[in-house]
Amino acid sequence: MNLYEYESKKLLKKFNFLILNSYLTKKFFFLKNKIYKIQVHSGYRKKNNGIILMNNINQCIDFFKKWENSFLFKKKINSFLIEDFLFFEKELYITFYINQNLINFVISVNGGIDIENELNLNFLKIKFNYLIINYSIFDYLSNFFLKNSIIKKIINFIYKLYNFFCLKNLLLIEINPLVIKNNFIYILDTKIILNKKTIENFSNKISNLLNINYIQLKGKICCIVNGAGLALNTLDLFNFYNENCYNFLDLSGKINDKKLIILFNFLITKKILVLFINIFGGIVSCKKILFSVLNLMYFNFNFKLIIKLDGIFSNYSKKILINYNNLIIIEEFLKCIKNSIILLNVK
Repeated sequence: MNLYEYESKKLLKKFNFLILNSYLTKKFFFLKNKIYKIQVHSGYRKKNNGIILMNNINQCIDFFKKWENSFLFKKKINSFLIEDFLFFEKELYITFYINQNLINFVISVNGGIDIENELNLNFLKIKFNYLIINYSIFDYLSNFFLKNSIIKKIINFIYKLYNFFCLKNLLLIEINPLVIKNNFIYILDTKIILNKKTIENFSNKISNLLNINYIQLKGKICCIVNGAGLALNTLDLFNFYNENCYNFLDLSGKINDKKLIILFNFLITKKILVLFINIFGGIVSCKKILFSVLNLMYFNFNFKLIIKLDGIFSNYSKKILINYNNLIIIEEFLKCIKNSIILLNVK
């Protein structure tokens, strides 16, 4: 299911992406020095004069006469989007899409309407199950004489867009162009394809979606564990110390890397104060938890993080995670419980 451009931008704006001011109309409306765009589920709008800078009223009359109640490649024109005009310094192309159960990421520093004519050497393409910091992105951007401050903003934008892509369960998001103006990054045009099985009321459907046992509770401590016995024991101990958990969350051995990433991205949006991860590597691989936590490190989250890992690959994972200051690794189960409670009152 495709979203119209105005629908896509409305969705992106809720996630605080920079979008130009715009107005939606279905009838003739004239504003000088604005960009007019037909809203249709089809590409090549600009090459077919479906996107223009409006200079005078006669041009506007001709534009609406051509496109109102009309079609582009047999796709009906839905409405018209009127946007501010922006002089920009650089335009890029960025997309995330799903192919063969892998997330594909593509970036080019030469965005715009002729993107399909760009040589392959002008693109960076990556396939992955989970996205952690990838220095090839920095290396690629640094080859095109961009300032380090801009490169950092672009990389932050990429991870924010990736978070949005996972949270909204998208099949594709394409930004073309993504433009730079005065050290700010704006989305000028975008295409989004939603998964037909879009996630609604995530909390109610998360168990079936992610192959876990999930029950929403009312506390401020989120517990990620594996094994029903360990999960119930964790809840009992917190209740013994007069604290309630945010949820009952028991990971299944069938959960894959992508679903773990979706789970962690979901938890970022929730008002929890402590995230306690207690995993035994015999059911869920400690490597899967490691990669999910590493991915989490590149997002802003407001909760404290306590981790207890045992079993296969636990020592390997702990040696990597111990280098991060914004988490605590604890070996003793009861000590994890007590420290989680202590951190509830630490600001």
